Amino acid sequence: MASIHIQRTSEYNNLMRDYKVFIDGQQAGNISNGQHKTFTTTPGDHTLTVKIDWCSSPDLLIRVDDNETIYLEVGGFKNGRWIMPVAAAILALHFILTTIFNISYTIFLVVPAFVLLFYYISLGRKRYLVLTEINKKASIN
Repeated sequence: MASIHIQRTSEYNNLMRDYKVFIDGQQAGNISNGQHKTFTTTPGDHTLTVKIDWCSSPDLLIRVDDNETIYLEVGGFKNGRWIMPVAAAILALHFILTTIFNISYTIFLVVPAFVLLFYYISLGRKRYLVLTEINKKASIN
């Protein structure tokens, strides 16, 4: 039997939501934050996609041989874990500078973070998640 082992990174951006794992267009199951799961499948070529709400990963085409496990990792978009803390820090800085020094232009520093977030939930929605192979192939003993 062939299998696909997926590990989900632990991140707070999508902490409370499960990812849906699709193998050849059929939902194979869900995977929670920081969880590892193995899905059994038939030997051969398969298309994998991981989705969360209306966003997803790009399709990943893999070949699994009999008695073999393919190891994959899935997580949010590159550097996605830094977007929200940076935006929150800039908003806090803006509040401090506005209150103490009466400087009100720092709010514009947060615009790039929000533009990037908007991109990933609109035009880049099929690149919101990153699905990568982490270990080429390993035989099941």
